[in-house]
Amino acid sequence: MAQQGFVYESNAYKALQEYEISTGGVAGASHDKPDLSIITKSSITSAGCELKISPTAAGSLVMKYYKDTWDYGETNGDPEKELMKSIGEKNNLLKNMNASGAPGRNWRSKVPVLQNDASGKKILTGDIRDKRTAYAMDIKSFGGINEVHINVSAKDICNYYNKKKTQYINVGTHGFYLMNSSDPLGLNEKLTTKIPDFANSASAKIRVRCQYKGSGDYQFVMTLEFNKMTKSPYNLCPIISKDNVAINKVAMGSLNNKLLLNAFNG
Repeated sequence: MAQQGFVYESNAYKALQEYEISTGGVAGASHDKPDLSIITKSSITSAGCELKISPTAAGSLVMKYYKDTWDYGETNGDPEKELMKSIGEKNNLLKNMNASGAPGRNWRSKVPVLQNDASGKKILTGDIRDKRTAYAMDIKSFGGINEVHINVSAKDICNYYNKKKTQYINVGTHGFYLMNSSDPLGLNEKLTTKIPDFANSASAKIRVRCQYKGSGDYQFVMTLEFNKMTKSPYNLCPIISKDNVAINKVAMGSLNNKLLLNAFNG
């Protein structure tokens, strides 16, 4: 899906270049810049726009197990990771994983094969030496109904992206939104039907899971996810489907999207 995400970024950038809306290339694998920078004819600077193919995960933070206790992985002062940690703390994530609370009832009674030493390095415990075997055991213990799920406000996702200097988000299957009502390009001033705020358009949750990374490697990770979205009347970069991230030129030419494009160029 990550590779598909990069393809979607490239397709969106090229499509919006035709309208002189996209600028500065795309983020690709970079984590310190918005997926897409968008600009109007009258704006002095660009604004950040996150791109998602469909409702999915936003931020993530590795979780670690040391001395019989779950804790957050290193944040090293990174503002995004620090925000993820603060969201976890606000919602009693560690309490659920270690001590009490309904969301963690099927998680905290088990001990993972994959743990960490004092330096944070991954180690395998017991007699297990093979990561694939370890993963099979840990996904059985911590997968499915054993995951930790805690409902949170979609505003937390907006806060996360605002930290990345991102004020807009376009979800290919659902449309274009403001993030925490931030509209630095002044688009809503030119629209009768306003661009909705993502914070009021989606459900969100913390999810803690055992995540396979490939080549036998895996980790435990906290992700901030969104779903149950109300569709926006606008879609800046509509796709054919969640499995085909080519830009849907017919949908892009809908009446509402023409009004949005005019707001960029007006």
